[in-house]
Amino acid sequence: MAKLDIGILGGFSGRVGTVVGYHRHGAWFVRAYQPHINDRKSAAQLEQRSRFKAMIQFASPATPVLRVGLRQVAADWQITEGNAFLKINKECFPRESRNSRNTRESRNSRNSRAIDYPSLQFSRGSLAAPAALQYTVDESGVLTVRWCAEGGSLTDRVHIYIYCPAAQTGIVLEGERAQRHLRALLPEGFAATDLHLWAFASNARGEVSPTAYAAKAENPSDTGSGCLSAVSDTPSETAGSEAHAACTADSPHHRCAGSTAPRRGWCRAWPNSREP
Repeated sequence: MAKLDIGILGGFSGRVGTVVGYHRHGAWFVRAYQPHINDRKSAAQLEQRSRFKAMIQFASPATPVLRVGLRQVAADWQITEGNAFLKINKECFPRESRNSRNTRESRNSRNSRAIDYPSLQFSRGSLAAPAALQYTVDESGVLTVRWCAEGGSLTDRVHIYIYCPAAQTGIVLEGERAQRHLRALLPEGFAATDLHLWAFASNARGEVSPTAYAAKAENPSDTGSGCLSAVSDTPSETAGSEAHAACTADSPHHRCAGSTAPRRGWCRAWPNSREP
């Protein structure tokens, strides 16, 4: 593959003789035309494809946070944010044993158990990450995420990604650093005992923090840090409508569909809420 600087004729797309031209990320490239591909489907090839597929399936629901956390990295590398995530985190995903049963259920089960969740990175930057990140889930399925506001600007945005291996998907929450907590009702199919949660901060200049991995608080009343002791576990007042009660997130200027009063929070997990 070669990069084509724009000359008097410019770039081209498609096959010309023995070469193929294409445009990607603002640049033109050419590569040799390959009429025949030797796809042996060897054990090593199938292993690598299975691993790559598992990585894609994991990263796809996290696209909203990747577009924020890895935007600058992707621009520097001239690739998409999703590909930047795969490049950074490929060692966190396991290689499938060649002696294991080649079924979808067995692959998903092994990959879910062996992924190095705490080491996954959804952002790269120099801002202060949300400190003392913890979460709890009550008996009604309401997730509460807490963090310390110290160390960064109170106007920074906090981006949270919650992944459930059992459901093989995730949800995104957003709020301000000053809030120190967010709440959301877990979607159906999410196992409260099997969750992984990451968070990072961003500011208005597009700067981001490193990724923080959340530990589950064993005692719901234990915040794990003195700076979180002032956070209340009492849900905010609702507007009395079912649609509004479905979303229990907590961030500024939020209004759910069906609500008549402004609420503190915007929960991307719920289609009946909208971005301010």
